[in-house]
Amino acid sequence: MKIVKTVLITFGILIITAILIFFGTIFYYSYQDAKFYNIEIPDNLKHLTKPNEGNPQKEIDSLKSTNPESEKLLITGSGYSGYNFYFWHKAEQKGELYVRAYELTQDVELMEKRLPERTKKRISQIDNEYHFFNASTVIFEGTFDKYYPTRFELWFKPYKNGKAEKLTEIEYLIDGWDR
Repeated sequence: MKIVKTVLITFGILIITAILIFFGTIFYYSYQDAKFYNIEIPDNLKHLTKPNEGNPQKEIDSLKSTNPESEKLLITGSGYSGYNFYFWHKAEQKGELYVRAYELTQDVELMEKRLPERTKKRISQIDNEYHFFNASTVIFEGTFDKYYPTRFELWFKPYKNGKAEKLTEIEYLIDGWDR
């Protein structure tokens, strides 16, 4: 009888803990996303446009033949379907290429660890030509149809010295993905 009572108490504690974790997670992410719901776009950023929704496969086919004269970054997509990242880089040394993003009115980095990891491309071949890369992911911060100004940056971190440098940037109005 005492063992049954102990098991029931333990089981009850586990259920209550699971419920608290579940609702705590919902409240935490709701609070985090709410910071991006009603951002007033300043006059100096009202010129920004939303990325084209696009068709990723058609875009890739046409963008592969682009011959840029410098590092280039292009974003398409939406908070609902996710964002596509297209970038060109001339590999002068081996290293890692990745994208970072910042909300512009508060200078808050978006998906601080996840975005660089999800867009990372390893450069293992050195030559004197620009190569095309692409990646895609959702941006968690914010919600559908609540747009805010964002700066996307293309970064390169060489294996040799490990000191990352920003190569180029582009600004858009984006919305986030509802979790």
